[in-house]
Amino acid sequence: MKKPAQKLICTLLACLPVTLLAESALPQNLEQIVALQRRADTLAYGSIGADNYHLAKARIWLDLATSEYHQTDTSGVLPAAITQAETLITSLENRTAIHEDMLTNFPGSEKVRTDLWDKVATIKGQGSYTCGQRPLAEAEVQLVWAGHEKIESGWNHAEPYAKIADDSIKEAQAAIDICNGKATVTAKPVVAPVVTPIVETSKNTHRVIEKITLSADTLFDFDKTSLTRYSKSKLDDLMRNLAHVTSLDSVSLVGHSDRLRNDGKLERNQKLSEKRAQRIKEYLISKGMPSNMISAQGVGSQQPVVECSSTQSKAEQVVCLQPNRRVEITLRGVR
Repeated sequence: MKKPAQKLICTLLACLPVTLLAESALPQNLEQIVALQRRADTLAYGSIGADNYHLAKARIWLDLATSEYHQTDTSGVLPAAITQAETLITSLENRTAIHEDMLTNFPGSEKVRTDLWDKVATIKGQGSYTCGQRPLAEAEVQLVWAGHEKIESGWNHAEPYAKIADDSIKEAQAAIDICNGKATVTAKPVVAPVVTPIVETSKNTHRVIEKITLSADTLFDFDKTSLTRYSKSKLDDLMRNLAHVTSLDSVSLVGHSDRLRNDGKLERNQKLSEKRAQRIKEYLISKGMPSNMISAQGVGSQQPVVECSSTQSKAEQVVCLQPNRRVEITLRGVR
């Protein structure tokens, strides 16, 4: 019989190849993620559209996978998220039937916020949620993400993801109510945040301006200026995409807020938008972007993209005004 010390050594040696195997698979995981992101972008800009329920879910799965790749995750949630995204994207490409499930039993995650899962089930049980597809899909994956964070780091780390899910559910329900005539908002048409390339043609090259709109609700916690872990993965994606730009001339950041304030002091929204834009600037500089190339400013609630009736409840206004809480990033350079 082996002595206890010998057993311990054998156990450690037996576990070592498993850990190394998981870590050695990570570069391949990144290649899969990048390839799937390109396929998802093709669908988003094609006939499927970015608001499609299944495509929105695939893209947020890839966001989760990207984040966990950079955390060197070995819990199983990384490959599972990639598999989910690949299955959805392939089915959309081939136009085959997609089986929906509630994802409440997911590798590397646990079920949290049962009340929110119940709300998702209620909306999906209505049978028609055409107008709320994107936020509903994002809510489901964010709840899985919250469950993963709960296991990894406790509820304090999980709560921001649950909040994003809660906000997304409200957004989905509000969109459904508006489409069904149960609620009315006065707003300009708003679509999901997308990258919109505007190409200026010159004699020798193509000058490219890319305008990217990111929701402040996913970048920051409510009324806060600290970047969430989720937002850092989005900004890391931006930095990786810039590697494909031949020459980058400048990057400008503009923070926007909504008109709501519990204390009625709108000037604080101005300062909040400024600090958020500055925080993103600092993060991008920390990732290698030259400081003299990037500018940041905040405009508060002066440039809304939607207008919502003040006769609505406060909760309805928060949901309705969500598109106004944003950060606009403008890139100028040569593709």
